[in-house]
Amino acid sequence: MQDWFTDSHDTFHRALKTATVLHNEEFTTCSTCEQKPWFSFFFDGTGNNLELDKPRQKKSNIARLFKGHVADEEPLIVALYYPGVGTPLGASDPSWWEQIRDSETLGGGAGLGADARLALAEADFRDRLKANHKVTRIDIAVFGFSRGAALARAFVNRLLKQCEMRHGRPFWPCPTAVDGEAAPLHIRFLGLFDTVESVGLPGHNLNSDMWMRIPDQVERCFHIAAGHELRAYFPLTRAHDGGAPVEKLIWPGVHSDIGGGYRPGEQARSDLLARIALNRMRLEGAISGVPFTAPSLATKDVHDLFEYDEDVKALFDEYMSHVDAGGTLEAQIFRHMRLYYGWLKERFEQKPCDIYKNVCSTDPEVQAQLQRIQAFHERLKVEVDTMNWRSYLTELWKTNRSEYDRTIDAAGGPRSPMNQPLSDEEAAYWEAWVNPPKLSPGLLRLFDHYIHDSRAGFLRVDHSGYLRPRELITPSGAEHLLNSAMASMA
Repeated sequence: MQDWFTDSHDTFHRALKTATVLHNEEFTTCSTCEQKPWFSFFFDGTGNNLELDKPRQKKSNIARLFKGHVADEEPLIVALYYPGVGTPLGASDPSWWEQIRDSETLGGGAGLGADARLALAEADFRDRLKANHKVTRIDIAVFGFSRGAALARAFVNRLLKQCEMRHGRPFWPCPTAVDGEAAPLHIRFLGLFDTVESVGLPGHNLNSDMWMRIPDQVERCFHIAAGHELRAYFPLTRAHDGGAPVEKLIWPGVHSDIGGGYRPGEQARSDLLARIALNRMRLEGAISGVPFTAPSLATKDVHDLFEYDEDVKALFDEYMSHVDAGGTLEAQIFRHMRLYYGWLKERFEQKPCDIYKNVCSTDPEVQAQLQRIQAFHERLKVEVDTMNWRSYLTELWKTNRSEYDRTIDAAGGPRSPMNQPLSDEEAAYWEAWVNPPKLSPGLLRLFDHYIHDSRAGFLRVDHSGYLRPRELITPSGAEHLLNSAMASMA
């Protein structure tokens, strides 16, 4: 096990240089000194809660980043954590409405509780600034996962909306500013894990007031998205929008393989794949000046949060060598799905316990989880039959329209979803299933032991399929991107 933060001397020195420039003076609290406070905000993912998750031995990457941040040294270094929607926001007993809003069933699926988290984060920001004096600059970084990533984006826009613009730069109204009015606000870093703004129904998104666009004032945005997420309730919100410098990576895994939060051994898989995204995000944040604790100064508890396995990193590197990172977002996700189909087609006819023989006979809980996966694989057989039929109709529609009309009339009419010709994008995914690539033993091992099936826990509510593209929505959340990227899916 290693800590990735110090693996590259070049990136370590880049981070050190940035920290030196931004923090060239000590974080001092003397009564006459000018001050440059730093605020880091951490919005956790749906259903993730740092305190409630302790007994379950699960920590999201947002919780790990928060714990790896330099200790809250009010008033000049402030780290603030907000648990994910679907969990209690505060430590006190919630009211009846808070119980509904923050319940796993209603709040988690519906994304409720979002407004309360944004309001609390702003209130904390204002309150902590009161402890400062002679403020000449305010630096902030914001991190988020899942719906927490949507909140992170909305929070940045919420702050900017209240800023005064001077010479094209945002100034936050601040009575403790050196001029008594406002201090320049620098959004140094926006770190996102797999942004999801959906509120529980496909195509139904967070409040329009919670703008999802990445504003130009963000100095750097880093977004890691999941290449294998398929749930209809978790559409991916694009990160690029305008002139803000956005770096986007599509990596192997489902939603929580990127943002963390699986228990060790859940679905008979390791949770170590999420450490790759965790360490990369910490490194990129440090390069932008986020005051994370240096590995050499970290306690063992903090160091353990960031440890990763060299074998997993090697499998990850082998996988990424098979994926072209260029082209449109649609094309990149499609390439990941082709590899996924190479694994799934080989495995889906097997019983999960035949694949995970070492755990099924000894762990009833894992066995139950794998039985749910098997139920999804049974659904997959039906889906394959349906896609095969629709593929036949598509070809018939292209070559013999009269025969097509007679066939669908006999099969229930053109309005039946089963009788719809495949779209170009659906046809590409079907072709990838029919003729998937042959995977190496290393890639099969990565899928078998480290990449989870996110749909296993959504058996009753998610009726989407494996052979369909993940939905992508615009940063505003107002328009669905239905156009295919077939030209770049070669």
